[in-house]
Amino acid sequence: MIALDTYKEKLYGKILWECYRSKLYIIFLSLIYVLISAGAVVFAISHDMNHGIIFYVIAAVVVACSLWRINRVHNPVALICEKKLLVAMPWSFINSVYHISFRAFYMPVEYNEVAGVSHNWSQLYIGARITGGLVALPVQLSYVSVGDKADFQSWVERKQEELIENT
Repeated sequence: MIALDTYKEKLYGKILWECYRSKLYIIFLSLIYVLISAGAVVFAISHDMNHGIIFYVIAAVVVACSLWRINRVHNPVALICEKKLLVAMPWSFINSVYHISFRAFYMPVEYNEVAGVSHNWSQLYIGARITGGLVALPVQLSYVSVGDKADFQSWVERKQEELIENT
C-alpha cells in the first residue's frame, strides 16, 4: 500500500511552490466534463416520459462524477515544501479508498531520494542510482507546461543542494 497523505504544514513545512497542469489542459478537460454533464442532462430530460426517473438518476451520477473530476484536474500535481516533495499519483494507480475525495492526496518523497524523471515526465525515479536501486513512481507531470517542468527540476535540485550544504 502506498502511503498517501494530504498536505500538512507541521509535517512538510510551508509550500514554496505549487506545480499545476498546463492551463490549456485544465480548460480543455473541464470543458469536456461540462459537455458530458450537459449531454447526460439533456438525454435524461428528453427520455423521461418513457422510462421514469432512472435517466435522471444516471444524469445526476454523471454530473457528480464530472464535478469531482473537474475538481481533481484543478489540484496541483506536485508541491515543493520545505521538508519534502509531495507528488500526486495518477487516479488509476491509487486505491479507491483514497481517491473518492475532494481533497488532494500526495505521496511524500524525500528530496535526497529523487534521482530524476522519465523522458515523458510520467515517472519520477526515486532511490539510489545503482543497479536495482531505483523505483519508478508514476506521476502526473506529463501535462505540466514546459516552463513549469524546468521550474520543477530547478526546485528539486535547489532543495537537494540545500540538504547537502546542511549536512
